[in-house]
Parts: sequence; structure tokens; C-alpha cells
Amino acid sequence: MSNTQLLVRTVALLAVTSLLQIGVVCSKKTEKTDSVQEKILSRLLVDYEKRLRPLSGVSPLIVNATMYVVSIGPVSEVDMTFKLSLYFRQFWNDKRLNFYNETVEKLVLSQDVVDSLWIPDSFFQTETESYVHDVTKKNIFFRLDKQGGILMSMRVTVTSRCPMDLAYFPMDVQKCVLRIASWGYTADDIQYLWVESTKEDPIQISDDITLANFQVMNLTYRSFDRSLTTGNWSTLEASFVFGRNTLYFIIQMYIPSTLIVMVSWVSFWVARTAIPARAALGITTVLTLLTLISSTNANMPKISYMKAIDVYLAGCFLFVFASLIEFAVVCYMDQQMPQKRESAKIKRQIDKSRYEIQELLHSDIVLIRKHGAPIGQRVSNVNDIEMDPRHYYMQNNCIYPEEHFVPQAPPHHPSSCEHNTPSSGMEAFCGGCGGGMGTQSQGGEPGVSFARYFCRRFVEPGCQFQMDDVGAIDSFSRWFFPLAFFTLMFGYWAFYLTRDYTM
Repeated sequence: MSNTQLLVRTVALLAVTSLLQIGVVCSKKTEKTDSVQEKILSRLLVDYEKRLRPLSGVSPLIVNATMYVVSIGPVSEVDMTFKLSLYFRQFWNDKRLNFYNETVEKLVLSQDVVDSLWIPDSFFQTETESYVHDVTKKNIFFRLDKQGGILMSMRVTVTSRCPMDLAYFPMDVQKCVLRIASWGYTADDIQYLWVESTKEDPIQISDDITLANFQVMNLTYRSFDRSLTTGNWSTLEASFVFGRNTLYFIIQMYIPSTLIVMVSWVSFWVARTAIPARAALGITTVLTLLTLISSTNANMPKISYMKAIDVYLAGCFLFVFASLIEFAVVCYMDQQMPQKRESAKIKRQIDKSRYEIQELLHSDIVLIRKHGAPIGQRVSNVNDIEMDPRHYYMQNNCIYPEEHFVPQAPPHHPSSCEHNTPSSGMEAFCGGCGGGMGTQSQGGEPGVSFARYFCRRFVEPGCQFQMDDVGAIDSFSRWFFPLAFFTLMFGYWAFYLTRDYTM
């Protein structure tokens, strides 16, 4: 064997020997450390009384707290609750557990040891359901330092009450409060405080938290004494302000309801004689909007006031229903109003003719009756004259029945009353020739009917009674309904979007 090989073997043997010595030393040191912790813990628990709080009978115990929120949600409008998963940490000092003279800086204790120590009986005042996670063991972390300072952290899921005001739903902002207090110790025994630090807030929220319908707009916290009949209780409060995301509701509710209203306006352009088409369109839009309203409120609590979405949908339903009523009115008028218009027209003509005859009676009007009444007999009451103006004509200040009327040229002498004398069955009413009622003086033609004369003089030149009043309703609705709807919609959004939502 050469000298080189001998040297290599010697170095390797020395290295192995050194490693074995280091392992033995570390093992002894670890055993010594474990032994020291066991001795400290055994000594601390020998005379420890867990039934009494630290500083019992001396002063209130200060319990500091922090919170790290892992997840939020769901926020339920039906149950009016919100759910949080969080790490709840409490800090307090127990002088009975200090170990100043030991080399160990801190002890990390298991759940079994925690059950042997005094811990605050904190609970969530606003909870409806909560639990500490226990997979694979109870998620409780307990650490003790040499000055007797204790840190206890637990992973908790809390479902807390959240009374909501849904008057502005779905543009609402909700404030949900989580309160923490002691179950049995009043403010004279325990004072809760949020840990104030220059580096971080006592309440932190994980950056990867996302909510389906909400976003966290603000987070505030405070500590105060709450007065109850059993005394004053120190309380921690964390307030979460949630702002609702409205995009879902715009896509699923606002836009469809607006389009349904616009579809109902199509009936104004459909011919009024197409009754099945207009009826089907009106009824379909009404039923569709009713279905949308029902589905909107299906997942909402049964509250006794109107929400913002209810106001909008009620306005849409009002316009759709008004469109259906407009169709019914047009259909009724199209079938019934022509006869009524004709009757009203006849009545107006009779009234006009009676008025004119009354004026003629105050002049020198004479009556020639069928049985040879003498000329010059005065008529004192217009009701004594039974005359339908549709069947009488006027010429040279004389009124002739239609079946006996013979067109005649104007008289040569205005002072005379010239007229043809018809057969013995003729009834004529003549006045003085100075009455000025001839059609020539009115710019008309001989033989113009008495009704048409009054029509031209008192109603409308040209006697245009053929105007389509029913069609005018549709024409009016074509611009009135859209204008009214978009005006109200502008006012709706202006009111709700400019509201101050700060809390």
C-alpha cells in the first residue's frame, strides 16, 4: 500500500469519527432541551388553578385580539346572515405561567395542555351558528413565552346575523356587524381591545377573497362597553360594509324588462283590425313580465316594503298593461264609436238648425201649413216645428222639404219672398227676404243642404267629418308611450345612482 492510499484512509476515518461525535452531542442537547420543557411545564401546572382568571380580585385582565379573515360568504338576503371563516387570535398575560430563570424562550402547547389552563370564554354575540375546525385535530394554536404572555389562535367559521334594509335593492349597501364578548366576565373582570400596531391593522382580509354578488367596500372596528341588564360587558366589534354588484341584475332583470316594454309598443303599429295579433302581443308581454317579477322575488325575503327593483318592474308592468288597455279602447271605439259619432253629429245639426230657426222666428217668418193655414201666422215656439235638418233645404230665405225642393234662380226683388209652391203636402217656413240666409249670400251653391250649411259655417270648412279618431289614438301612443317611459326611467336611475351610500 502506498503512502497516498494510507493518507486517504486516515482522513476518511477521522471524518466519520467527527460526525458521530457531533450527532451524539446534538442528541444529548435535544434530550436536555426536551427535558427542560417537560420540567417547566410540570412545574407550572402543579399549583395552577385554572378556575380562576389571571389577576383575579386585583384588576381587570386585558385581552387583546386580532382577526384574519380567510373567506367571506355567502351573504344571504333570505336569512339575513353572512358567513365568515377566520383566524381569531387572543393575547393575554398570565403571571402564574412565567419561567424567567429558564433558558427556553417559549413553549408551544397542544390542545391537551390547553384544557388544563385558563382561557377567556369569548363568544360571538351576533352568531347564529359557529364552530371550530377539527380536521385533523382541533385547529387551535397555543403559545406561551417566558414572561407569561399567551397567544391562542383558532380557526373558526361563523354565521352571523346581518339585518338588511332592501329598499334600494339591487343598488343597496349593507352593513354587517360581528361582535365578540365574554360569556361570563363583565367589564370589571375582562377588557377586550383590538391590538393596535403601526405595521398592520388588527383585522385583515385575505387578498384572494371574491364574492358572487358583493364586494367589501369598507371595514371598521372598535371596542366599547355594552350595557345590559346583567352589567357592562366589554365588546369587540367588526363592521363589514358590502356593496352589491349590480351587473347581474342589469343583465337578468333590467334589460329584459325594458325590452318587454318596448315589444308591447309594436301593437301601436299593427292595424287595429288585426285583433288576434294585437291581443296575443299584449297578453304575451303582460304574462312574460309577470313571470319575470315572480322569479325576481322568489329568492327574496317576504318584506312589507317595495324594493328598487320592484319599483322598476312595477313601472314596466304599468306600461305593458297600459298598452293592452289602449288596444282594448281602440278595438271598442273602432266598433262602437262610428254609430255614436253619427248620432252626435245628427244631434248637433238639429241643435244648430233649431238655433237658426229660433232666430228666424224673431223676424217676419210666416207659416204655410198643409191644410191651408193663412199666410202671416206667427210661430211663437220653435218646438212647434217638427223638422229634421237632414231633409230640408233653404233657398231665398225659405226652408223646403227635400222631396219638394226645386232649384230656383235668385229673386229679382230682395224684398219679395219668391218660391215655388209645391203640392199640397209641402211644408215651408219662409221669412223676410232681408234675412240673408240664402246660400248665394254665404258663397255656397243653390241646393246646398241645411245640415251641410251649418257644418260649413260652425264646424269646419269643407265639412271634413271623415277624420279617423281611432287611428289618432294609435298615432298618439306611438310617441307618448316611449317618451313617458324613457323619462321615468331617466328619473329612476338619476335618483338611485346619485344616492349617498357611505356608511
